[in-house]
Amino acid sequence: MPFDGDSHQSIEKWIELFEDVVNMFNLSDLHKLVFGKRSLKGKAKLCIQSETGVNSWGKLKNLLLSEFGYSCNSAELHEMLSKRKLKDDESLEEYFLKMKQLCTRGNVEDTALMQYVINGIPDSVIRKSILYGCQNLSEFKQKLRVYEKMRSDYDKAKPNRPKFGNETKDRIKVSKIENKDKFEDTKLNNIRCFNCGALGHKSSVCENKIKGIKCFKCNKFGDHLAKDCTIKKEHSNVTVDKTTSCENLTTKIVRINDLNIVSLIDTGSQKTLIKKSIFDKIGKISELEQSNIKLSGLGNTTVKPLGIFKTKIIIDDLEFESEICVVSDSSLSFDFIVGCNVINQCTLIVSGKEIKFTKPSDNSLSDSFLINVAEVMTHEQEIDLTHIQNKEYQEKVRNLLRNYKPNKTKKIDVKMNIRLTSDIPINSSPRRFPFIEKEIINEQIEQWLKDKIIRPSTSEYNSPVVLVKKKDGSSRLCIDYRRLNKITVREHFPLPLIDDLLDRLQSANIFSTLDLKNAFFHVDIDPSSKKYTSFVTDTGQYEFNKMSFGLTNSPSVFQRYIYNVFRDLIKENVVMIYLDDLVIFSENETQGIERLQRVLKTASEYGLELNIKKCQFLKREIEFLGHRIKDGKLYASPLKIKAVMNFPELKCTKDIRSYLGLTGYFRKFIPHYSAIAKPLSDLLKKRQ
Repeated sequence: MPFDGDSHQSIEKWIELFEDVVNMFNLSDLHKLVFGKRSLKGKAKLCIQSETGVNSWGKLKNLLLSEFGYSCNSAELHEMLSKRKLKDDESLEEYFLKMKQLCTRGNVEDTALMQYVINGIPDSVIRKSILYGCQNLSEFKQKLRVYEKMRSDYDKAKPNRPKFGNETKDRIKVSKIENKDKFEDTKLNNIRCFNCGALGHKSSVCENKIKGIKCFKCNKFGDHLAKDCTIKKEHSNVTVDKTTSCENLTTKIVRINDLNIVSLIDTGSQKTLIKKSIFDKIGKISELEQSNIKLSGLGNTTVKPLGIFKTKIIIDDLEFESEICVVSDSSLSFDFIVGCNVINQCTLIVSGKEIKFTKPSDNSLSDSFLINVAEVMTHEQEIDLTHIQNKEYQEKVRNLLRNYKPNKTKKIDVKMNIRLTSDIPINSSPRRFPFIEKEIINEQIEQWLKDKIIRPSTSEYNSPVVLVKKKDGSSRLCIDYRRLNKITVREHFPLPLIDDLLDRLQSANIFSTLDLKNAFFHVDIDPSSKKYTSFVTDTGQYEFNKMSFGLTNSPSVFQRYIYNVFRDLIKENVVMIYLDDLVIFSENETQGIERLQRVLKTASEYGLELNIKKCQFLKREIEFLGHRIKDGKLYASPLKIKAVMNFPELKCTKDIRSYLGLTGYFRKFIPHYSAIAKPLSDLLKKRQ
């Protein structure tokens, strides 16, 4: 049991162990002194040899404590633990014991020690996952032995691979080198020479530098710039001297407030676009204005700009007034795209490898050719009204939609109040998600915070988040409230009977349907209940200001809310409502427009936001609650029929119940349905 004064050894712990041993043998003070001195090595031995008068165990102990005793605060101790890593020549057991010995210098919980040990092992998180979840140090030591066996087996099975635990590190080093090379190549390819205008080199190494400055109007090197060029060319709005590749014709230098930007010239884009990161560098620009336009591109993907601003831009020494849309960096490959709202102000000359912007002459063409790869869509263009044959009716509907704004001049005193049957808080740890899904979650959190749907929380309650796939393949962020729902007192506001709603619709010929956007978010949560809606992600804890999807009482509360909004119109049989689906039914188009106007007026007064893409107007056939309604008659939905036809072979009672539940939907359309389904129903009775 030697002591050498090493920084990783605690003198207090050594003295405690030494005295336990000598006291077991009931040794005298002299024997303690002799054995104590013989146990000292290294610095500790030198320290004793340099001192005189050490003739008792008590003096020896005090000398060792004064020389090697070390007290550190919690911050220093935790810093040492976090920096201590597993060494190459060290076994896991040795590493664990040394970390445990280090913890004796202060008060460190067992859970903290286990986490520091795991963090100090150079290996991937997935491989180290076996070490998590231990309740005590004994269990942790057992898992360490299993983990070390895995490491040993891996190294034996794959002798040519990097040592277990260093593979990730080696791969990262190689990846960094490769990425650095790629970055340097990309950086060089994006450099434009301000002497000759070509890509791939700087002006300081330009071979044409000795020829003098270049005029980008006549493309000659000499002693003048484009603005002083005396050569004039007759041309149409776009003049092509010879065939050339697109990649040599598409970029120009655009200057905004002394900032030069390499920009794409896109005659197919109706709007001029800029990345958010580049916009931030410009400076001296007023704040962004909000806009409801949407940009549609390849594959019918749509992007909503972060905002728009107006400014002057300079291309080829010409100044243009332009409205510019700011979009997120991930939405745009180029820093800047010059669109047709700028191109239409000038004449383009395509000559060899150059594009020139010039002021149009009086007889030049007023409209440049357009390829609508990126069109600007308003709400009007998103809605298809071609089924309305009467143009006057079409225009009336367009005007109603064009003028619709959720003004919210009135309020409904309906809030969600959550009551629980237990006072024991519900807690959940954040779930792990892949990096891509984390980005989706964080983007949604940021948007909700911006819209004040949620706020940061310190509640003792919290539920985990989940990502649910939607029909279009995108993901929806939801909260898993199942544990909370189990202890929630149910609210009872009855939903309308579907059969009653369908019976009333059979007397109508013209239908309009409205779909509410984020319907549940229209309802406030009572301040005392917000803490129960708290959820946790890896970035923090939040709670809802608005009613969330997934709470057991959300449908009932929302039905009460929407019923009170349209109470008078429901009584007059103007509109029918089932949760967020609104149906306006009428006998003819004239009555349909009049009723639509009344419903939109009420919706605007209470600030209801509509999902315009899912709305339908003045149609003679609609799908509603799984049924098809046409010319006052009710039909089975083709989707339901397809589901029955494609139902898999029945193999168990669960399949039978599912199948009968699906076919029960056709009960009203199939005479003697009960008799037909009886053999299957009897099978369920026999199993009970």
